Amino acid sequence: MKTFIQELAETIVREYPDWNNLTVVFPNRRAALYFRKALGEALDTPRWAPDVLHVEAFIGSFSELVEADKLSLVVKLYRTFKQVTGSDEDLDFFYFWGEMLLRDFDELDKYLVPAAGLFRDMSNQKEIDEYFDYLTEEQKKFLTDFWQSVEFGTADSKRRFLELWRSLYTIYTEFRQQLEREGIAYGGMIHRAVAESIGKTLTPPAGRQYIFAGFNALTSAEEAIIAWFVLHRKARVYWDEDAFYVQPRHREAGAFFRQYRAHAVLGATFPEQPGSYLGTAKEITVLGVPQKAGQPKLLAQRLEAVLKQPGMEAERTVVVLPDESLLLPVLYALPPSLQTINVTMGFPLVSTPYYTLIDLLFDLHLHQRKAEFYFRYVLALLNHPYLKGRVGDEGNEWREYILKHNQVYLAPSFFEKHPLARVIFQHIDLEDFLPYLLNVIEVLATSGGQEGLMEKEFAFHFHRILARVKDLAASEPMNLRMLQRMFRQIARAEKVPFTGEPLRGLQIMGVLETRNLDFDRVIVLSLNEGLWPAAARQGSYIPHNIRKAYRLPTAEHQDAMYAYLFYRLLQRASIVDLYYNTEPDVLGTREMSRYLYQLIYETGWPFSRQVLYNPVQIHPVQPITIEKKADVLLKLERYFGKALTPSTLNTYIECRLQFYFRHLQELREPDEVEEEADARIFGNILHRVMELFYIALRPPSGPWRIQAGDFANLDDKLEFFIERAFREHFFLPDEKPFEYEGRQLVVKEMVKRFAAKVLRHDARSVPFVIELLEANNFTTTIVVKQRDKSLSIVMGGKIDRVDRKDDTVRIIDYKTGKDENRFENIPALFQRSPRRNKAAFQAMLYAWVYAQRQPRREGETRALQPGLINRREIFKDDFEYGLFLGRQRLEDVTNLLPEFEEQLLMLLEEMFDPAVPFDQTEELKTCMYCDYKEICQR
Repeated sequence: MKTFIQELAETIVREYPDWNNLTVVFPNRRAALYFRKALGEALDTPRWAPDVLHVEAFIGSFSELVEADKLSLVVKLYRTFKQVTGSDEDLDFFYFWGEMLLRDFDELDKYLVPAAGLFRDMSNQKEIDEYFDYLTEEQKKFLTDFWQSVEFGTADSKRRFLELWRSLYTIYTEFRQQLEREGIAYGGMIHRAVAESIGKTLTPPAGRQYIFAGFNALTSAEEAIIAWFVLHRKARVYWDEDAFYVQPRHREAGAFFRQYRAHAVLGATFPEQPGSYLGTAKEITVLGVPQKAGQPKLLAQRLEAVLKQPGMEAERTVVVLPDESLLLPVLYALPPSLQTINVTMGFPLVSTPYYTLIDLLFDLHLHQRKAEFYFRYVLALLNHPYLKGRVGDEGNEWREYILKHNQVYLAPSFFEKHPLARVIFQHIDLEDFLPYLLNVIEVLATSGGQEGLMEKEFAFHFHRILARVKDLAASEPMNLRMLQRMFRQIARAEKVPFTGEPLRGLQIMGVLETRNLDFDRVIVLSLNEGLWPAAARQGSYIPHNIRKAYRLPTAEHQDAMYAYLFYRLLQRASIVDLYYNTEPDVLGTREMSRYLYQLIYETGWPFSRQVLYNPVQIHPVQPITIEKKADVLLKLERYFGKALTPSTLNTYIECRLQFYFRHLQELREPDEVEEEADARIFGNILHRVMELFYIALRPPSGPWRIQAGDFANLDDKLEFFIERAFREHFFLPDEKPFEYEGRQLVVKEMVKRFAAKVLRHDARSVPFVIELLEANNFTTTIVVKQRDKSLSIVMGGKIDRVDRKDDTVRIIDYKTGKDENRFENIPALFQRSPRRNKAAFQAMLYAWVYAQRQPRREGETRALQPGLINRREIFKDDFEYGLFLGRQRLEDVTNLLPEFEEQLLMLLEEMFDPAVPFDQTEELKTCMYCDYKEICQR
């Protein structure tokens, strides 16, 4: 079937001999390009083509005003707004509302609305809430912020709001006057000027022929201009319509044509009967696909098969994407056999990697401290796709160093050896920040990365936006936060207008780009409600009732336009594939488009329908059991080449499988920089402060005796040792200034209180002698018999403190949590129960290690007293050091150690018993905070 444009080209060749005096006007540039190709194909011999224009260029040719870019217009509107209202609103906050106001002004002019009357009627509304009901609470909040904190609700606030509202007409008129003085305009301003002056002060020359082709939803200005040319210059209009939706009055797709057929002038330009293209035979397939990501995959499979068919030309196939976010997934999914692809649609700049990169650079510099960069933004940048590949192995080394050394802030010198990183991570003053961003984009665009032409197009558009913001910042001073907001506002409203060679290859288009174009095979993805038709327009100062009264576009107008675009796309197609997503979106459900319902239940057209689904097989959660085969036993023996710590044993007792994952398979959560003070940092710093305090009291030789005078000036000493501990923890050299920030201040005070309480408690026990302090190799050896061999296992770990008071050896463990110091009996310490006292088990294990290392000599009366100093107990007035067996305080645990050793040997024998697998605990409470619960599906 011939396309609309081919039919038009043949008509012009046949009926218009004088092309030197012929102008053909289309709604958009793409139709004009396709028309030139069709015109060439319709000719037998070459000749000069007529003037072919899109409507914006045609109307603009009758005006001396030049259409300015949106950013310039919003800035000029901002200055007018400040001048009229006296507001001191910052530009970055105004920009969103300025864009909305500019759109309203543009529509007022394109639809030739008497602005004075409209604004007067809006101001005369009796109740502000009545005509702001269409706003959400969030929109009301934005509007309130914009109007200098005017609150909705009270009579006074309504009065003040209306006073401000009445200034809109003044803003409108003065803004237009200022633009006229500068010889520039927004689009609607040019349209109104031409429509109101044509045939009066403006008279296009006679003797020229005009054709208007493919129009549908005309603005009032376009309608007036075209009607004038029809009436006074005998212009002809070729409408792209179909009887299917024009003649039945209930079909919204034909609403505009029915209106124009009744027009006093335009009605005469219509044929008596519209064509009937939709009634021709078509092969229509409706495809329900689960999830958005499934559609590009299915599309690629079907395209590969279709394009292999003889006579199937890729350029006669179009893929229409109502959902712009599918563009990149579609491009990545297309089969390699497609050599030529043309993309003709806009892609949101905020969905590009360059947007996230530039926004991260803003954050990097906004959150720097004393010219040093915050690690979170450094890591985010190093992981960014545009940097990760370019910095290579050095980036991995930097990440490892930052995590290993707990670097919260990094100086620019850290990156100075890598040329690209040196460009990214440099200290920049405010006035140099935008040139810095421009330089980063230029370096990335020319540094030989893997990005293709599309990414270079992204770079070009961001470079253009930032260059404009740079020019703007020269006249409107802004701080860095304001610049970021401006960048975000501008980028979120911009799209990359991909425009390739539309005459070759597979065509990929947005909905609006399909106007006037026909294809043999039409494929539409994401044909869901809210995507096609698009969701109702948002963002206007003009309430719905007033829009309707003044014949401004409303939701009904938009629905009619999108309905026309859908059915017009199908008119001359022979094969149609319509995809929709069967899965609910993040907001709940998104039904298939109303157009699919109409096609299925109203049209009577033959079609096939397929609904794909992901087969779901529900499997019961299987228990995980790791048998101790030879390779597992070998890992176990190798692991016990190092010391078996109380923490490791606690893990095994709690869950054998958790022990296997953590210690034999070495599955770990990724390391993170600890910028704030969590419980672990609190514990580390407290232990180090206690160590520093007592190390300072250690004599060069002889017993490490602690006396009462050692606790003098305790607060000053603690201040010094706490800062030193923080410096060590965050790897800060002595010459570098240190300031406590955020929760660090809280932790500092917590450590000081805890340490002071412990030390004052120690002071009541003087004199005593320290034997060990933060000893890392507090270990002994135990022999475990296993069938035909014996294994020697190292037991122990790091002990906080061992001291001697008279005949009592105290084995002290600092606990910053809420650990209990009571247990029922020795077997209870080895039971697999959530109520098992892990801290008491650790204290008893260290007591046993001490007894093994230093057995009691014959006749010695030494007592062995392990104990906990924990956060909950130390601040009680009746605090007593030690462990409690039931209610009995243990002054000496020596008599309990044989039973403890017996239980310990049984535990170790079980660990090496091939018949006892590594299996899951039956206590599900243990799984609640386990790192591996996702593996176990618990």
